[in-house]
Amino acid sequence: MVEWLTREHAKGSQDVVDSLCARGLVTEERHRALGVFPVRRYPEADGSVERELRDRLAAEVLCGAEPDARTSALVALVHATGTRPQAFPGVPRKQVTRRMAEIADGHWAGVGVREAIRNLQAAISTVTVVTVLSVVP
Repeated sequence: MVEWLTREHAKGSQDVVDSLCARGLVTEERHRALGVFPVRRYPEADGSVERELRDRLAAEVLCGAEPDARTSALVALVHATGTRPQAFPGVPRKQVTRRMAEIADGHWAGVGVREAIRNLQAAISTVTVVTVLSVVP
């Protein structure tokens, strides 16, 4: 999983964006910054998809609804990556952390991502230490 997270994904990312555009979930906006630099943005075309997803997350995490496979995978990813504040803005950490951990416990998405992030952080720490030690006389 670490290899997948650290690889260049320009083509794959563009395929996802193209798919979202084709389905009408985002629109493509092109313009030039300062009249020189080309800029592409993909704003949400319709907020209903995000609202529906946030409602499903809230039902499972805040209200205790039985998680379905797709939403529990998303909860596991949110939990593993520490993006709870973005998923539940304004909701106290204590109110969601335990339930997210319950849903994520043992889920392949959370376990794999958590392990990949841990390995990536260890690699970055190692490179940092080696770099500092090679500079210090």
